[in-house]
Amino acid sequence: MLSALRGKADVRPYYAELDRWSSADEVPRLEELAHALLADPGHLTYDSVFDHVERLLALTPSASRAAAVVRLAARLPARRVRSTAALLATGQPASVLLSLDLPRELGACLVHELVLRGVPVGPEWRTRLAGHPLGELPLTPLPGETPPGETGATTRSELITAAGAVPSATRLTSPADITSAVTTWLTESNGRAEAAVFTVAAPLAATDVGIRTVESLGLDCLAGNGLALRRATLPQVVTTLFTAAADGGAYDRGQGGAYGRLAAWRSVKALAGGAVAGCAWWLFDAANDWFKRISWDLGVLCLRPGGRGIAVLATTDAD
Repeated sequence: MLSALRGKADVRPYYAELDRWSSADEVPRLEELAHALLADPGHLTYDSVFDHVERLLALTPSASRAAAVVRLAARLPARRVRSTAALLATGQPASVLLSLDLPRELGACLVHELVLRGVPVGPEWRTRLAGHPLGELPLTPLPGETPPGETGATTRSELITAAGAVPSATRLTSPADITSAVTTWLTESNGRAEAAVFTVAAPLAATDVGIRTVESLGLDCLAGNGLALRRATLPQVVTTLFTAAADGGAYDRGQGGAYGRLAAWRSVKALAGGAVAGCAWWLFDAANDWFKRISWDLGVLCLRPGGRGIAVLATTDAD
């Protein structure tokens, strides 16, 4: 089949044959083809067929199929392993996955893909996270997290129309982690972002925040006004940032579920200035020239505990 695939503009007719192999449980044959495809890189048709074979193996519950996927994953780039972990977490029982000899990166990503799917992750999984960047995350879902592609806390509050207080605000240096959730928008797509942190002279209550409050901060993303501001819960903010991180913007594939968790929570904590308890949150965008208003726009504002700090992340992207 390998020679027949080379140069084909449409490989979909071959999928039916591969599906027959899978139905006949010809796992060694599927794995052999996948290894051959990996051995001859640089063909888009091969990539497409490999993806199909990987799905056939990963999404059918079977210890032999899961083991074949793990052997294939050992030959994949680290970034590509993230999607393999998502497939295995979707298709294989945790008992099968736990029995496998997993490469370090695949094992760490797999732990958090299971967490996102609500699968209980016991202490036996923690050894796979020792010393890994993903080890800083809890092994239970955080508010607003859902598997990539699924809908989280999306119910929106009414638009705020009150003017609000106009604070005396001083702009500070913003921490780099604020933009963690939209890293791929900025580095692999056409995205742009504005991150800002302010200290205000007099404490603000959440009820003091309105249209004029936000407009008075002098943000580039709000030049020309047109602000649409809504109060938000922490789960709604996490859903917004996690979806942005995991799924990506217009031209990138995002960071995946596991690293999407990490990126979203780094952004949340940076916006909150540390612990999120006691923060008040808003979501926004604007009808102006800064926001593209196609599909990839987000704005998050945090009023930090004590009411003396405000942090903002705004991002937009376009195809």
